[in-house]
Amino acid sequence: MMKKFAVFLIVIATSLLSFSALAQNGVVVSQTEINEESVSRIFLGQSRVLTGVNLPEDSATRKAFEETLLGQSGEQLKRHWAKLKFTGRATPLDTLANDDAVIEFLKSNPQGIGYVSDKSKVSGDLKVIATF
Repeated sequence: MMKKFAVFLIVIATSLLSFSALAQNGVVVSQTEINEESVSRIFLGQSRVLTGVNLPEDSATRKAFEETLLGQSGEQLKRHWAKLKFTGRATPLDTLANDDAVIEFLKSNPQGIGYVSDKSKVSGDLKVIATF
């Protein structure tokens, strides 16, 4: 019994460390330079300066981005976007499958902005706007 508990604790600790490492490496990326405040406004539907894209809801990178840069949980953001959609003030951002899809979207859309899990994936015309 004690052995199973120890394994459980190791799995939990490893998961938390992985999440922390991932959260510290996440970056917001775009071809256009903007300030960090504008990032929040775009991803909260308060600005249409650039077209934002999200990773899937179950992505650890998305959760870290939402909590760190937007200061809200996924549930809070769902409610926020539901209100915006209902009142016609904004439509939810598109969700792309993974980091590679976000990078490809941003390379072909100069007015796009997104986030990925690892700065090393950023190259070419893409600029790191913020880290989380």
